[in-house]
Amino acid sequence: MTEPKPSPRKPLAFWIGLGVPLAIALTALWQWHRAGTWLLDAPIYQRAQIAATAAFLRPLALTTLLLGALATATFCAALLAMRRAAAQALQSRDALLRAFESGRRWLPAFMVSQTLLVFSGLVGALAFEVVHAFDDPHLSGGAMKLTMFGGLVALALVWYGGKIVWDTLRFARRNQEPEPIGILGQSLSPAQAPLLWDFVRDVAQRTGARLPDSVVVGLNEGFFVTEHPVALVNGQRVPDGRVLYLPLPYMAFLDRAQVAAVVAHELGHFTGEDTAYGLRFTPIYRALAGSIFAITNEHDEDDDGWRAWITAPASLYGKWFLQSFDEAVHHWSRERELAADAFSSRIAGTEPAALALLRSAVLHELVDEALTHNREAPPERREGVLSMVRRLVAERGLADPREHLEDRQAHPLDTHPSLRQRLDALGVAITPELVARTRDTRDARLLVDLGLETAPAG
Repeated sequence: MTEPKPSPRKPLAFWIGLGVPLAIALTALWQWHRAGTWLLDAPIYQRAQIAATAAFLRPLALTTLLLGALATATFCAALLAMRRAAAQALQSRDALLRAFESGRRWLPAFMVSQTLLVFSGLVGALAFEVVHAFDDPHLSGGAMKLTMFGGLVALALVWYGGKIVWDTLRFARRNQEPEPIGILGQSLSPAQAPLLWDFVRDVAQRTGARLPDSVVVGLNEGFFVTEHPVALVNGQRVPDGRVLYLPLPYMAFLDRAQVAAVVAHELGHFTGEDTAYGLRFTPIYRALAGSIFAITNEHDEDDDGWRAWITAPASLYGKWFLQSFDEAVHHWSRERELAADAFSSRIAGTEPAALALLRSAVLHELVDEALTHNREAPPERREGVLSMVRRLVAERGLADPREHLEDRQAHPLDTHPSLRQRLDALGVAITPELVARTRDTRDARLLVDLGLETAPAG
């Protein structure tokens, strides 16, 4: 397994995160030198007037120098820790989870401390110039105004620093429970849909997987399983536990073997503990992202925009931290999807698994169009998502699946490998016969067979 390749160009977070505290340290070093020579270079008749100020400025500059140096050293230490954790995250999913759990503990503290160090350093550098200018006998009127402006900026930085610390601490005290997934659908019990549950139970027995605690049929998203809380748009409560989601617009055009392949794939995620892992991972990821937003206040409409600039040395690092794990997150997501595909093909067969992937891919655009229309159109012009998908398929047919080989399946929580990668892993070639079967527009009638729809008269 290879480690992540270093990026050929350093991100903005590197240059700002390292450059700002380093600039503060260098400025403070220059100020420390000026404070030491100011009294010696002044005329003898002015030395008594500026002696007290000179005695104050030298330790002020030294303090600012230490703040800048500490912020620089802290950033370098955090950079090394991030690189090491990102490399370890590619070794296993457990290592990725440990890296994020560790990051949840130290990243908010680092961002707050880095922000305070940078703020304090900027305040110290500005205070030096303000005090130095006010005690300058040759200060002009324009320079006086500029000096007063610098003093106001220093006070604003002190206020911003206090507000940021308060916002971040307040966020840290929040209950970081996972947010429910919003679904347009209905939860069906075994009593309400016995044929559907018999079908799912049969697949579970053949795969050796555990049955889901709930089965939800709906109109949005693709097929998926989750152990996250689920909130239905109609207000119906879905009990906590393992949830299998089945989208009706796709099932209308997949036959029993193909849907069995998809359900086997999804139940394979239960067997592989993927959903339990996601239940642990997602709240940690969201907590980290929330800490960054608490620092930058990006979602506050009343914010004047300055805060994002002032907190950039810390907040950009936080975003860089999340991005540095993208390779590992996507890697393990792809690995688990391909493993679930292999599991599905062993149970239902390679051809049904491949056809289910291809037909889902070509249906996605039409389903998305129907969902958008029924969401945005006036009530009198809506025709229902399922009926509209059927009409669009009848009118337009299904697209060539070769146009969708780089598509990735939509999922509310995870990323997926491309369709090409999944077919290659299954060992399936795109033949003219496979293309023709993918583009077959006939309704599979599976919804009727599973008792989810009444057979049309005649």
